[in-house]
Amino acid sequence: MNEQAVDRTDQHTSSDRPELVVGLDDGAASAGALRWAADHAATTGLPLHVVHCWQLGNLGAAAFAAGTGAVLQAGTEDARARATRCVLDALGGDSAAVRWSLEIVEGPAGPVLVNRSAGSRMLVVGTGEHKGLRRAVLGSVSHYVLSHASVPVVAVPAPAAEATVAGPDRRGMAAPPPLL
Repeated sequence: MNEQAVDRTDQHTSSDRPELVVGLDDGAASAGALRWAADHAATTGLPLHVVHCWQLGNLGAAAFAAGTGAVLQAGTEDARARATRCVLDALGGDSAAVRWSLEIVEGPAGPVLVNRSAGSRMLVVGTGEHKGLRRAVLGSVSHYVLSHASVPVVAVPAPAAEATVAGPDRRGMAAPPPLL
């Protein structure tokens, strides 16, 4: 049974919540993590709690600081629409077979996911290939949650096509997919 997508901003404080938490963005690794989590939820009968994080850009933060709350509301509504589409696309016809809810949170993904997963059964995240400057600038959400979460974490690697974007090595062979 498909639960209606919701926007919840409450802080989770209950312990041992019987649910799986999965982080969602618009990447292929995230879609793979969502499918893995949905399969696990269907097997265990646990509900799936999907968390999508977004952040205001510099102009949006300035507008919000100036008292324009409409910027935050519009950003949240846009993020909810995109995240709902990602869930439905990733799960396809299986979206009705799993009880799932969607939470939209404005904030940095790593800390938000650690907070939202506290007391849950498991946190599931996708992990892509991040090297060099990109990882230094953007960081790695999967690395953050693996280092800070208080619950078991499953890091689902990106599909092979995304993991080999780096191209062939000197022998003409594709690079192996990253471990994290």
